[in-house]
Amino acid sequence: MTALVLENLTALPALVRSLRLHLTRLGRWIDNSVSALAARSVPEWRMEEVQSEIARYQTRIRR
Repeated sequence: MTALVLENLTALPALVRSLRLHLTRLGRWIDNSVSALAARSVPEWRMEEVQSEIARYQTRIRR
């Protein structure tokens, strides 16, 4: 039993390195996915059009 634990402890740095690599890849994948979703949101030019339309209709409502 002790021999198995000691053998596993010697492989620990490689496992930690592998885990760190996988977590880094996962983090990059999540960042890229969120960035892609954000990029597909409403473009800035469209938001400006919408805001100007809202302002135009608000002035009409106030009159």
